[in-house]
Amino acid sequence: MKRYCLDQADWHVTLRGARQLFLFHDQEDYQSFYSMMGYAGQHSGIRFIANCLMSNHFHLCLSGSSKQLTSCMWRLDREYSGYHNAKYGLSGHAFEAEYFREPIPSAFVLKRVVRYIHLNPVRAHLSASPETYPWSTYGRLLRSTVEKLGDDELRFLGLFNRDPAQARADYAAFVEKDLHRQVIRKPAKNSAWEIWQEQFSWFLEYAEESKNAILPLEPKEVAAWWAVNSGIPPRVIGYVLGDANGRQVSALCYRLSKRLERDAALHARVQALDAL
Repeated sequence: MKRYCLDQADWHVTLRGARQLFLFHDQEDYQSFYSMMGYAGQHSGIRFIANCLMSNHFHLCLSGSSKQLTSCMWRLDREYSGYHNAKYGLSGHAFEAEYFREPIPSAFVLKRVVRYIHLNPVRAHLSASPETYPWSTYGRLLRSTVEKLGDDELRFLGLFNRDPAQARADYAAFVEKDLHRQVIRKPAKNSAWEIWQEQFSWFLEYAEESKNAILPLEPKEVAAWWAVNSGIPPRVIGYVLGDANGRQVSALCYRLSKRLERDAALHARVQALDAL
């Protein structure tokens, strides 16, 4: 896993139960985790944007420094592992040895990370819609009063509209647009590869939607260039595309960068799409 030392960033964090262990069995487990997460956030200084708890893993979108993130996750791991082991007669860590964490590089990615988090129960066939799933913040974002939302939750909604009411409606429409998308992924080596594949699909979809704006470039090469510049490893992109390896993707992105340097008008059109 990459190591980051950042003073401030938005983060996507996910962690699974050890040995495919169920982390949450009943309502008390979910509520206890939320209580411990709030405590860990308060003591670490990390701030919360979105989350979703599944039976054997969870997703968090957080904002803060890398040190604050480490402190929060250490405390949360210790507290919930102790609770879980005492309740179910187990020992050792409740979670996998290492959690996935990655800084979110742009508003484009942040909007889609939060949507991805909130759509997890739908993708897993646990709920027909994110609004009916009780263990995520989707309903909170849509229904809580502005006064009850944190600054970073409001900042996220502000990416859709400056007016909170319209921002909620726009975010709901953004989620609805993706609700019935067929997600096809190749087998993932680990959680990181699964998430990187999903992220690349966002860039690829956007490039396909914008293909007239990026002519004469091909959507796949622009999507790969966006993805690499957002931190997705070239080897993952090559794996998804199936007709390229990591070195070929890196070479493609280098050639495209040089082409955009030479063609200011084309560069401006690609940049205007605001995917980075």
